[in-house]
Amino acid sequence: MVSINKSSAVSSIAKLREIKIPEDYEQLAILLNLIEPGTATAQSLEEEDRQIPTSSTLKLNENGLLVGFGRTRVIAETEEGQIIGYGAAFRAPWVDPGQVGSEFCVHPDYRGQGVGEMILSHINNWANGHQASVLSSIVMDWIDGSLPFVQKRGFVLDAHVFELELDVNQFDAPKYAGFVDQVISSGIQFVTLAEQPGEESEHKLYELSVETSKDNPGQFGSLPPFEQWRKEFLPEVTSRNDWVFIAVEGDRFVGVSQLYSTENAGVIYTNYTGVRKEYRGRGIAKALKLLSIQAAINEGAHTMTTDSEKNNAPMQHINRSLGYRPGKGHYRILKQFK
Repeated sequence: MVSINKSSAVSSIAKLREIKIPEDYEQLAILLNLIEPGTATAQSLEEEDRQIPTSSTLKLNENGLLVGFGRTRVIAETEEGQIIGYGAAFRAPWVDPGQVGSEFCVHPDYRGQGVGEMILSHINNWANGHQASVLSSIVMDWIDGSLPFVQKRGFVLDAHVFELELDVNQFDAPKYAGFVDQVISSGIQFVTLAEQPGEESEHKLYELSVETSKDNPGQFGSLPPFEQWRKEFLPEVTSRNDWVFIAVEGDRFVGVSQLYSTENAGVIYTNYTGVRKEYRGRGIAKALKLLSIQAAINEGAHTMTTDSEKNNAPMQHINRSLGYRPGKGHYRILKQFK
């Protein structure tokens, strides 16, 4: 591991140290929620750590690219013991060789005083020291100066993903009466995963997700292997089989849209919508979205949320036409080492 003391940046108001587990959970959750409410709890941070290996398996493969698992996490702490910054660099074994992800944040009251520079310098040194090819991260578009800050430090903008919100109570359902039936008349059927459960259907959904993510501007890198994808795509806490809407032609899955529950009562999130390239332009994605909106209405939801990349023009058009309105978002940023 690259030593924290070798970081080229320092701050006069805080020192950098390794995270302490479980002592830091409570304060770290407070910091994360101060920046973005609802992000974490001490319990969720602890649960996440339980699912992550404790030992590093990082190495270079035959092509000289970084593979395996490893991470570093650091805390910026004042002399009084207040946590005012956090940073992490990590590599999951299923991401593309050479890639390292990262995250970092600074308490709003302490920005512009060298804390972010110190954290980012450590992350950069860790990734570079392990011979990573690319370091990825995100910065929020609603934090002033966030993008220029990282651009001055070697990152480039890769994507701009922002939230969209639909007021379900204001949705004009009669306007779209008969639209789904029109798509059905073209030879497409719509089912849910509850109607076609099982591993065969899940593998079909995985293959569909792999294919449709290839030209999705919001997707970075390859999807994880099936078992890991299943944990992320069908989490037991927030997903339901009857909320996975599938467009089918014959026995082939050609489109999908999926809902998640959220911690906020009455708010439902659209996790993913994708249609195979050769089936686009036939109204399938819009029909899937309409089916999901009706499910949300039946559930008593008052709000639906989703997110979309700025350059994903077709999905932007569908969402806006249905009444979704844009909100806050984040920039995905990349730094190349080779």
